[in-house]
Amino acid sequence: MNVKVEIPGLDKLLAAVKKAPAVTLAEVSKAVQKSALTVQSAAIKEAPVNKGHGGGNLRQNIKVTQMTKTRAVITSRAPYSIFVEEGTRPHLIRPKVKKALADRRNKLFFGKLVHHPGTKANPYMQRAMKQSQGKVTEFFKLAMVNVIKTLKI
Repeated sequence: MNVKVEIPGLDKLLAAVKKAPAVTLAEVSKAVQKSALTVQSAAIKEAPVNKGHGGGNLRQNIKVTQMTKTRAVITSRAPYSIFVEEGTRPHLIRPKVKKALADRRNKLFFGKLVHHPGTKANPYMQRAMKQSQGKVTEFFKLAMVNVIKTLKI
């Protein structure tokens, strides 16, 4: 999933980069880090919780990985994250090891084949990005202002 963020005044910020890359890079790095933590926090709030099975696994797996000073990645490491975000089409479930599908804990027997109806998409990451967009823009505006003040542009 790609998300495009437009930054007002980016041309001034880029001009400042040429004059003082260290100052600019430090400010941009702060804005990237604050932005990533903001999106992560929103994603954790937006992620659904399955309270019937203990819940919280999806939320606990939403992490920020700082890749470089100008790039951060927010991911959910739960193996089923993409299925929650994008939903699933109807599909068949077959047993892999046993001869039938069952939930012994709840004494339920499902049979040798289950026709799963699919799941509706719950785009929690997209909602998190939309909710965070205003704050992210402000972080980068502040970075630009700080660079301009420092360089007295």
